[in-house]
Amino acid sequence: MKKLPKGINDFRELRKWNCIYVDKTEYIYKMVEDNKYIFLSRPRRFGKSLTVSVLEYLFRGEKELFEGTWIYNKWNWESYPVVRLDVNSLITDEPINLKSSLNTRLEEIASDYQITLKSDHEVERFYELIRKLSLESGKPVVLLIDEYEKPILDHISDKQKAQEMREILRQLYGKIKSLDQYLRFVFLTGITKYTKAGVFSTLNNLVDISFHEDFSQMLGYTLEEIKTYFPEYIQQACEKLSMSEDYLLEQLEKHYGGFSFDGKHFVFSPLGVLLFFYEKEFENFWHESAQSSFLYDYFKTRNVRIEDILERKTISRTELLSREIEDTTAVSFLVQAGYLTFKKKIDVGLYEIDFPNIDAGQSISQIMLEVEYGLSQGEMENKGSELRKAIKEERIEDMLKIIEELFSSMSYMSYESLEKIDKIERLESHYSQVMYALLFGAGVKCEMERETSTGRIDIWFTNNGVGYIMELKVDKTPQEALEQIKAKRYDGICGLRRCYLIGLNIKSKERKIEWVYELK
Repeated sequence: MKKLPKGINDFRELRKWNCIYVDKTEYIYKMVEDNKYIFLSRPRRFGKSLTVSVLEYLFRGEKELFEGTWIYNKWNWESYPVVRLDVNSLITDEPINLKSSLNTRLEEIASDYQITLKSDHEVERFYELIRKLSLESGKPVVLLIDEYEKPILDHISDKQKAQEMREILRQLYGKIKSLDQYLRFVFLTGITKYTKAGVFSTLNNLVDISFHEDFSQMLGYTLEEIKTYFPEYIQQACEKLSMSEDYLLEQLEKHYGGFSFDGKHFVFSPLGVLLFFYEKEFENFWHESAQSSFLYDYFKTRNVRIEDILERKTISRTELLSREIEDTTAVSFLVQAGYLTFKKKIDVGLYEIDFPNIDAGQSISQIMLEVEYGLSQGEMENKGSELRKAIKEERIEDMLKIIEELFSSMSYMSYESLEKIDKIERLESHYSQVMYALLFGAGVKCEMERETSTGRIDIWFTNNGVGYIMELKVDKTPQEALEQIKAKRYDGICGLRRCYLIGLNIKSKERKIEWVYELK
């Protein structure tokens, strides 16, 4: 049984240790055959570095590493000099240290190829390295740059320093176009989309495949790939958790699937899948790749509120590409970071967005609730465990009491802004968003404003085949909320399954929740 490639981003190491490799070489072949300059953005820990490594060994002509892969008998296996620059490894605390570490890295690459660099300036050294490497080898160079914008992201809350970092990178990457005659292939990755006026302003022949349908599943795992490459691990997890394979895969998708980069095709988080098969528990793994402390500071410094994120249902491609990352909207940043994803393509360049799954949704919800309402992530974890158990056992009273306890734990100061909301519809919308964030923060995947033929359900979710419909009112009665569910025939969404109809009322002055429910 092959090993799980947890934390291994080097393709040679992956093969050496007999780890599973989900074969993506057909995508890579098509990408290289059709283009010379490629850019691809994906969230952290989504397989970008492994893809860069695969390209490195392909262009080095190391055929033996690829035995059994799709590309094995299709690649020409000619060897080229490769310059691989992992920007993630550079020192980024200050501009001077970024320049110094960049110089050091270029010197190391030159030394590997026994090339002497004469220039002291990092930009000229970069140009000199590639030119000399091509001339001395007699072949064009393959240039691979991973996490191109890392120094900027490290200072996303410090606009001045972010701009200083950008200027260094702009000068560096600006040399690429003038090196065209010395280059065979160029591949750059990052988390954020590049803008035409950004660090690649002079590289106008760069092809961005981040949104392209043909490459939407090049990174991440599809359901079929999971079934094909992890059958033994699926069986082990089924045995430990006493689940059928179909139910386990359904839960796996709820927790770690749901990512889309074209609005049509979906993939699972590689990190989530690998750690699940290792732990054999549905835990929250997203925080291991998403740097929650960084996001907490981002929300704090920008005064991002729940409404800023949850009221947005769509995003355009133009918004994602029009601003530098430190100037863009919170929603645009969260889409690029993987906390939000495309759910479907509405029109050309326009996408519906939402949380991709429980893992990412729980992480972002907990951060939002802590920043705005003072709910600690520890408390959310504890109460979340109780809440999920109550839902699983269909103890509706206990479920609602736990939700009430979470509401009552919110900071008093956080309610001051609500007093300025004078329209009851806005207040109800706000509390619906808070309820949605609470459920996701507790690890319950749900939908907000689920459309039906007769209206929109405030909150809808399912668990083990049982449906839950929640309608929320403010300063009315829970019975009114329940009657709306019936009058609008929202329960038609339940089909033949059992379904709980839950009417909620929030008393805004007392900040208390009242409820009534029925089993359909």
